[in-house]
Amino acid sequence: MITPFNAKTTYMLAPQRHGSNKTQALLTTHHESMFGPFPPVLRSLFGPLQEVLGNDLLEAMVANANLSPRALSLLDESSISANEVREVMLESGFPPTVLGIMSGLCRTGAIREGRPEARILCKSPDNLELFDEIVANDPDATFIHVVRDPRAVWNSGQGTARGPQTPYAAAMAWNEYHGKVVEISDRFLIHSLRFEDLLTQPETELREACAFLDIAFEPAMLNAHDSAGARAAARSSQDLWGNLDKPIVSARARAWEHELVDRDVEIVENVCGKLMQHFGYDRTRAERPLSAADIDCDPVARTRGNQADPRHAQTDHIRQLYDTHGLSF
Repeated sequence: MITPFNAKTTYMLAPQRHGSNKTQALLTTHHESMFGPFPPVLRSLFGPLQEVLGNDLLEAMVANANLSPRALSLLDESSISANEVREVMLESGFPPTVLGIMSGLCRTGAIREGRPEARILCKSPDNLELFDEIVANDPDATFIHVVRDPRAVWNSGQGTARGPQTPYAAAMAWNEYHGKVVEISDRFLIHSLRFEDLLTQPETELREACAFLDIAFEPAMLNAHDSAGARAAARSSQDLWGNLDKPIVSARARAWEHELVDRDVEIVENVCGKLMQHFGYDRTRAERPLSAADIDCDPVARTRGNQADPRHAQTDHIRQLYDTHGLSF
């Protein structure tokens, strides 16, 4: 039986390479009414463990959160205890499920940060995957959708170890993700913003997002890069968070135009053309059928160094839990 609870959370719908880190930082870093923690655990990986761990689920998720490369709060980076989170959950009415414990962890971070009443802006990459579960359990949930030009997404992701490895695969993933968001937007109120617009007209976009969230716009939000949290994140991983301690660079919005090869642009546009139009992105190449060579083509750029996954300690811990309980990781 589902027992609804209010996590006082806005869930961001944005896959990798869409600017979710920068978007979250702009909305939360200098706004007392919002708290944007780095997702404390890889929530979707704990789903299969919920039943087998039972009463030990809370302790396991807290232990995993303590392995995170980024602390929930810079004001108190000490290890989190299961009792601390349990007390927060009891006071907030959060159930001992993966979703409830994740909410408890985030609320614990907000309390440590001195923002106990702040709304959480959760940027977990699995928010869309778990959308139905979220709306069924947290009826107060709100959603902010971040879309980015698929050509820019591929330009940002090519040559990295994470995510699709070909322009065709990247375009298909973009189509699938944002197609799902369009579908659910017919049933739920979702605020969409284009990452390019956030880069080129940040105040306008932030004001609109604040209106949706029913909070006041604060001019300091434009200076999210000027904070201890931004500097700490950038030190943790230049590859993943290196832009957080830098001002907004509007020129990056259309960098793909001079960095992508023509064939990659053609492939992405011919896969994503219809949905691109829906979000206001113009085609630059003629429509044509894709060949098998287009679908299988290797990207030209494979030159970026692959840094170690900053979450490796967390994934190793979860892998051990899977092995212990006879689950396939």
